Amino acid sequence: MYPAINPGLVRNLEKLGLTENEGKTYAGLVSLKEATAREVHGLTGVPRAKVYDILKTLSRKGFVEVRQGSPVYFRAVDPKHVIGRIKDDLFTCAIEALDQLNELSYEIPRSSPVWCIQSEWGIRKRVREILDNVRDELIVFSTNPEFLGEFESDLKKLEKNCRLILIVDDLKKFREMPFDFKETGKEFGDFVRNLFIDGVQYTEDCFIIADGKESIAVHTAGDQREAVVIRLPVVCHLQKLIYNWLVEGGFTIGTHL
Repeated sequence: MYPAINPGLVRNLEKLGLTENEGKTYAGLVSLKEATAREVHGLTGVPRAKVYDILKTLSRKGFVEVRQGSPVYFRAVDPKHVIGRIKDDLFTCAIEALDQLNELSYEIPRSSPVWCIQSEWGIRKRVREILDNVRDELIVFSTNPEFLGEFESDLKKLEKNCRLILIVDDLKKFREMPFDFKETGKEFGDFVRNLFIDGVQYTEDCFIIADGKESIAVHTAGDQREAVVIRLPVVCHLQKLIYNWLVEGGFTIGTHL
């Protein structure tokens, strides 16, 4: 009885361009060193009717060597050579694609002032881009200390060079962070943590207004985090007025654009 092929290994091979069955077949052949199609089928569970054709395909791709005979035997090419070649090819393709993309310069109508981002990596990248471009004033509202904490070093740098206004729903949650926070009223804090739209719960994790011209709202909808970026000065100005109204103790945020 053969041990099962590691699913994580198969997923990684898929990311390198193989199909699921190709990944299982190559991994199985690496384990067996040299084997017939029937033996590969027995180890991997790849359908017997497909495994021979898959092995031939892997041979054409440079993953497998073939020894003709009766039966035909297959041997896996050393993974160091295979993966090394793929890595080099991917790196070359990535560099060429980047150069080609940078050469593109089409005249298009004015882009939309509102964008939605739905990947964790994309959200963090966009937040950092906004923080990098702040010149005069940054307003941040957050209910999520873990998310805001990812940008602590960025905010510390900004603290020295611009007006930094940090507003939170609950001061106790953010006591580990080295900033002078302002607190909203409890009613608003409860509202942004428990907003339901069409049966889906929305929680506002972080809201940022940069120089009164651009804002990003990062929220969790159900179990999916997403962000909405707005580049409309009028809208951002109204957002500033709203936060001025919500903060406890009459804390005033400048209303000039």
